[in-house]
Amino acid sequence: MTYEKAMEKVMIENGGFAPLKLIYENIEKYRKNTGKTPDRTIQERAQRCFTRIAKGIYCTEEFAMQLEQDNKGYLEISSKNNVVFKPIKITQETERIGSQKIRIGHSTFRDKLINDLKQCPITHIDDTKLLIASHIKPWVLSNNEERLDVNNGFLLSPLFDKLFDKSVGLITFTDKKEILLSKRLKNNINKIGVIHRQIIEDLPVVGREEFLEYHRKYIFQG
Repeated sequence: MTYEKAMEKVMIENGGFAPLKLIYENIEKYRKNTGKTPDRTIQERAQRCFTRIAKGIYCTEEFAMQLEQDNKGYLEISSKNNVVFKPIKITQETERIGSQKIRIGHSTFRDKLINDLKQCPITHIDDTKLLIASHIKPWVLSNNEERLDVNNGFLLSPLFDKLFDKSVGLITFTDKKEILLSKRLKNNINKIGVIHRQIIEDLPVVGREEFLEYHRKYIFQG
């Protein structure tokens, strides 16, 4: 069995997701270590083959789809970095039942952000067709209230939305409106049009401090 299949087995046994620590502790149940396979190698395979939920937490593609589409629950990260699945009560506000389940609440969330913020604070793009409603605390890690809280979001242009997203986590922001750039940007760090700790004057921070702290702690890759 390959390491990738063994890692998937650990995730499935845990419900479809797993932090790296759990993978390190259980991978040999399915795939004996026949050579030098340091933790870093396993981490690189996780990044390449699985969906990143937060820093050091990965899941299978099927579980990611369930979280995004079925709205059956969300993941909660404890103070000790343990991760548990929390079922949520289905409400009409966050899910419509029909031939296809959709996140109807996200449309309201986006409309509120457009009404309140009007533009991307970094690029100042204000064409709504080019703006993405970006959750600060990701949808899959948020309860119903947090998912629809306008203070849990920014309007970002596509590049910065991607860099900010849970699956990447290469930028974040401080409460002083500074943008932080991950060292993992490497050769591209000088190509995105901003510099590390640049002040983003129009960044709406007030009311978003708790969500930003969460993003810096669990999503951002420093």
